[in-house]
Amino acid sequence: MAQKRKRKNGSKKWAYWILMVMLFVGAGVVCYFVWDVYFKVKDDSGNKDAEVSQEETKDEMKDEEKSEGEIETAPEKEKVVQYEGEDPNTAEVLSGVMTYAGVSGDSLMIRVNIDQYLSGGSCGLSLLKDGVEEYSDVSAIVDSAATSTCEGFDVPVSELDSGLYQIVINLDADGKTGAIKGEAKV
Repeated sequence: MAQKRKRKNGSKKWAYWILMVMLFVGAGVVCYFVWDVYFKVKDDSGNKDAEVSQEETKDEMKDEEKSEGEIETAPEKEKVVQYEGEDPNTAEVLSGVMTYAGVSGDSLMIRVNIDQYLSGGSCGLSLLKDGVEEYSDVSAIVDSAATSTCEGFDVPVSELDSGLYQIVINLDADGKTGAIKGEAKV
């Protein structure tokens, strides 16, 4: 009877396991170097931030020591000019623009924006057709953040004949007057 050698199979298993361990260790070494390089860059920047924040803390402590010993006055800020031109609030005449004038549903809607900031006053609406006043109404001036507006006019279309109307809105507030003009088709 012939005997089979078990050594060859056993040596192949050992060689296989040694190769696997070496690959595993090699992969671990590669991962370590990649990991180290990747986080080393971030850690260096983190150290710089820590150094800067320590310097800022020292500066803040010096500022606190100064403020305890002496009172510093803040420099006065210059007035910021937001736009060129004259301030509309100082104008002698009230001015503005008609932002909407048109038929919506069963009403002629008229909306106005006034250039000046006003805390009260009145808006007088006149609708003229062929130079003849067909409709008039009055509403209050309402203040907004930096400008003002009329409360708005919703004129029932049933009270108007069809055609082109000239719109005149007379403004009166704080001893000043002005007029805004436009037109709408009904």
